[in-house]
Formats: sequence, structure tokens, C-alpha cells
Amino acid sequence: MDHWLGRSIGYHTGKMRDPKATAAPPATLPEDVVLEILARVPDVADLFRCAAACKRWRALVADRPFLRRRWPEDARHPSSLLGFFGQEWGREDAPAPPPDFIRAPRSVLRPGRPFLGSFVPGAAGLFDRAVPLASNRGLLLVRYVPRGGSAPCPSVDVDHLAVCNLLSGTCDVLPPLHRGWFYNYSDTSGYAVRTGADCCCSTGHPPSPSAFFKVLIIGLNQDGMRYDLRSFSSGDPSWSLPTRCFNPIEHNIFGPIMQRGAVVRGGTVHWLLWDLVNFHALDVHVATGDVSLHMLPAPRPQDLLRCQYDKPRLSVAADGTTLSSLCLFRDELTVEVWTWRDDEGERGHWRRDRVVELRRPKQKRIEGPMCMCVGERSGTMLVRADGRCIYIADLETGILEEVTDQFCGIGGWKTAFPVEIDWPAFFMHRLGGKSVL
Repeated sequence: MDHWLGRSIGYHTGKMRDPKATAAPPATLPEDVVLEILARVPDVADLFRCAAACKRWRALVADRPFLRRRWPEDARHPSSLLGFFGQEWGREDAPAPPPDFIRAPRSVLRPGRPFLGSFVPGAAGLFDRAVPLASNRGLLLVRYVPRGGSAPCPSVDVDHLAVCNLLSGTCDVLPPLHRGWFYNYSDTSGYAVRTGADCCCSTGHPPSPSAFFKVLIIGLNQDGMRYDLRSFSSGDPSWSLPTRCFNPIEHNIFGPIMQRGAVVRGGTVHWLLWDLVNFHALDVHVATGDVSLHMLPAPRPQDLLRCQYDKPRLSVAADGTTLSSLCLFRDELTVEVWTWRDDEGERGHWRRDRVVELRRPKQKRIEGPMCMCVGERSGTMLVRADGRCIYIADLETGILEEVTDQFCGIGGWKTAFPVEIDWPAFFMHRLGGKSVL
């Protein structure tokens, strides 16, 4: 491949020699020059093809310094956003409709290709109708239908779950979960998937491409008086027994879980609760089981009644260390970003960090905007407006870009969440490397 590059450069400079005129070996580009060329390959898919061209380029691309140069750890990466999963509303006694997947603009995915089949070959067929429940750092928790079964239905007593690893292209089918211990399981439960990289963030060690994962499910127990927690760790033979997690009556919280796919910050998972007046972050420490609850600063109840604000969304920074609450102000089309600060010896507090003014596309009137979900690594927000129009908001520049991919039925979406991928971890998993990330 280096020989081909050298011949191409010679051709374009007009200095090609007759191959019979010299017996000298073909020139090889210095390694630093090759690295500069590879660092300027704009498309992720093209960079991966370059890495697969020869062993030398493979080692250069899969090296940690190169990957961190291309995708700095403390910066947002728009290319990491692949698209969005959306689940439509359905009757309680009816099978859940299949999810829709919307490609993000400039996504590396090709139109019309099944999403999971593109990254997880073993998922083709079995998971075509899988319902996404949570995602984190390249892991996707889904509910699927066994071969020969019907679509998922809330009345079914056994739940079939799987964790698809978009980084390594593998899939782990979890033991069947007998969910009779939950009251009204499908409408009151929340999910989380924690990775080995989250464990490293909580201990301060650099993350590595580990196969470890842990799934957590929270839901009301049979008498509806408290939330219980169950978990499953990779390598374990079965689910844990239910453990008491949170009593909503003690805290006067009778509303539902508003963000069922939890965000993960190191050793803690965060769900969004609503008490029919205010919103709260429910924090569960994975190792100790400790539970804490704190009210979000916005929106105020009176602003919700006036429909000035949309419900907030919890988000965690790309480095996995900072918890934020994002609230869309509908009238002004701005996003307020509040950050949780852990104070030593105190309970911590929320601080208003910034306000992002969203910039409407030219000659476009946006009515009734609603935040569907937040892309943490890409720094984006999925916004629905005018009933069926979908926009991606860049939370750094404020630019709104309309999504023109096919999204039939999106006006009836019940929930949505982004599918993002950590490209350095993806390259390390698929290509290997000399050092861990």
C-alpha cells in the first residue's frame, strides 16, 4: 500500500521513471507522514477501510495516541451519532409495535440496511423487531421475541432480554426474567446497562475494551408500594433476587419514571422521576445499593402548566463524570443546561451553566417543540415540532437541522433515545491495538 502511495505521488508530480531504468526498491513513506494522512481521512468508514488495507496501517490506526488525537476524550464528536430509536404508543393489552430507526444526517449507516444487522451480525433476523430499552457506551439492551413467538406484550410473564455490543459485534442473550414480581411491569419500569468503562471511570483507571456489563431494572413491586431493583452481571448464571430500592410514598412521589433508559455516571445510575408537580433525579449506587433523591431546579410547576417548558432530560458528559439536566424553553426556543455539583461534606447542588439559543432554519416556523432525547457524546438533542417534523439541535452552536429520513408514524412516538458509538473503542475492539483506551 505504501508502494502504491509512492507511485501515485510520483505520477502527479511528473517524476515517474521507467521501472527498467532502476533497480532501487520502492520508497516507503515515513510513519509520521502516513499518520498525518490518516488523521485527515474525513469519513469514519473510509478510515476503517484504510486500517484494513495492511498490517502497518492497522497498527497505526488502532494505536491509542492516534485515536485520541482523532477523537479527543473531552470533546464532543458529531460523527458518533448513528441515529435514533423510537417506540410508538400502543394499547396496554396489545403487542408492542416494532421500533423505528431514523438515521442521523451524515450517519455512517447506509439507507435501508437493518441497524443491528450492520453492527451485530448474529442479531440479524432474531432482533429485527427487538424493542430498545437502554444504551450506554456501545451496549444496547433490547427486549426480543424468541423465534416462533409473537410480539412482546405486557401480559407475558417471562421477559426475554439481550445485550448487543455494537463495538465488538457480539450479543449476549440473558436468562429469561420472570417478571411477576413487578406490578404493571411495562409501564412503570426503568432500565440501565453499565459497562466495564463505567467501572474504570468510578475508580479513576483508564477504560479498556472489557466485555463486562451489568443490567439493572427498577420497577414497582406487586403491591405497588415501593420500587424494587433486580440486576444481572455478565458471567452470572441468573438474575439477582429483588432488593428494596425506593419507597415513593415516603417521598410523596406517585408519578411515573419519565426517562426509563437511565444515564450512567461512573458507579451510579440516574433515573428521572416525576411527582406530578416537580421532577427528581433518582440516584442508585450500583455497588452499595445506596439511593438518593434530589429535585431538579427547572422547570417550575407554573411554567409546566403554561406549557412554556418541556419536561427536562438527564444527561452525562462524554467523559462519564458530569451529570446535567437539560430543559427546553418552548417560547424562546432555548435550552437551559444545569449541572450537578458534588460538594464535599454537603449534599451537592445544581448550578445553571449555560443557555443555548436554538437557531431556526431559514423560513421555518417551529410550533410546539418537544425534546425527545439527548445525545451525550455527540452533544445533540432530538426535537419534535409541528406534530411530525424532527430536528437535531447542536447544543454547542445552537443550529437546528431538519431530519429528512423516512419517519412514518413519528408523531405517535412514545419514547426515543439516541444510538451513539465511541469510535476509539470501536476501532480498538475491531482492530486491536498496542495499548488500552
